[in-house]
Amino acid sequence: MAYCRNCGAYIPDGHNACLACGMEQPEEKESYASGSATATDPREASRRSNEEMHRRLDEQRKRRQEENRKWAEEERRRRQNRQANWEYTEGAENRQTPPEARPKGYQSNRLLAALSYIPALFLLPFIFCSNDKFALYHARQGLILFAVTAAGQILGSAFGLGWIVGLMQIYWIIKGISNANAGKMEPLPYIGNLFFKDK
Repeated sequence: MAYCRNCGAYIPDGHNACLACGMEQPEEKESYASGSATATDPREASRRSNEEMHRRLDEQRKRRQEENRKWAEEERRRRQNRQANWEYTEGAENRQTPPEARPKGYQSNRLLAALSYIPALFLLPFIFCSNDKFALYHARQGLILFAVTAAGQILGSAFGLGWIVGLMQIYWIIKGISNANAGKMEPLPYIGNLFFKDK
């Protein structure tokens, strides 16, 4: 399909002159017509459209891969930071205390140590892990708590102050269990060093 360079009229295939104005067309008319036909060929347009679509899909895939790579790198850094923070906070006592100086059964008997602060359960570490310094420390703290609160309840009931002793007992139980779960060997506030001088 070709058109006249002078008047723009349609020139049928096989003609070298415009039927409307009679102007002879240059030799490159055929290539021009061929190019126009190619440009308007539906199959060629579809092929180019498919190529453009594949190119865009490939670019999107590459962008997603780059975003995933950056996300994975950031996630790895965050995990390293969390691990470093955990080692700093949770492992502070372990770093300060040489491994050979840590109490035997430091990790394995935390449950028994925590149960020592429940009334009368302070006997459990003395029975089941009598060679564990960590559990025995909390067992002695539980014994102190039991003795102090028992005496406090007796005296408090005489003066109507038993409720205060009950509140303090709850506070000491929570504090002791928290220390045991955290792996700390700290005396209970106000009463922890009444009978024993544990270090």
